[in-house]
Amino acid sequence: MASDEEMAALIREQLVELLIGGFAPNVILLREFDYKKAGIMLDGLHFSAWVLLGHMQARQRVLLDFMREPENNLNVWPDAPWPPNHSPATDQEWFNAINQFESDLQEMIALVKDPEADLFHVKSNGKTLSWAAMTALHHNGYHIGQLKTIGRQLGVW
Repeated sequence: MASDEEMAALIREQLVELLIGGFAPNVILLREFDYKKAGIMLDGLHFSAWVLLGHMQARQRVLLDFMREPENNLNVWPDAPWPPNHSPATDQEWFNAINQFESDLQEMIALVKDPEADLFHVKSNGKTLSWAAMTALHHNGYHIGQLKTIGRQLGVW
């Protein structure tokens, strides 16, 4: 039977793997997406790849802020922000957004890896750092799946 420390290390390792995106790393998929197609909204959808990226980035930032300073960031599920513009103005804007998403993701991963971070201590809002990490990986995975579908429809992959 594994010790508590071994179990905690295993959970941290698995959370990191899933935050990255498992077998379909999120940042790689974002970087592969052709920014010229990032603003196209397919029939029946109310979002483009650009809007999905902005939404993912904003939600991930809220969860990261909670992980950084839980007691100062208790509102972990505010209204979902959706960018008002559906297309990046330039390729630089697209790649800057991906870079910021990746930077925030790497910071979240560093917090999960930190053996000093108590992933399971329940904060005053009833949430834990592990909850925030799992919520981020679930939310990102959901929207990366949408982005992948959009990309297939647009001939990106």
